[in-house]
Amino acid sequence: MPKEHLCVTVELKEQKREVNLPLGSDYERLLNELKLNPEEVLVFVDNAAVPFDAPVQPGIVRVIKVVSGG
Repeated sequence: MPKEHLCVTVELKEQKREVNLPLGSDYERLLNELKLNPEEVLVFVDNAAVPFDAPVQPGIVRVIKVVSGG
């Protein structure tokens, strides 16, 4: 039977959470599942920033909240 979902581990604020997504999901969908605003975070995979429209790959995703000041 073909796999229809993928599982990623999300690290956010030193906490880890498992998230299951449909195959073909992008990182914006992942952020929506986590109820995070894409304008307030950066997403890293293997210590490299990834675009929100890139397809999610299984593994560990690190999400960092961005703080800006004026």
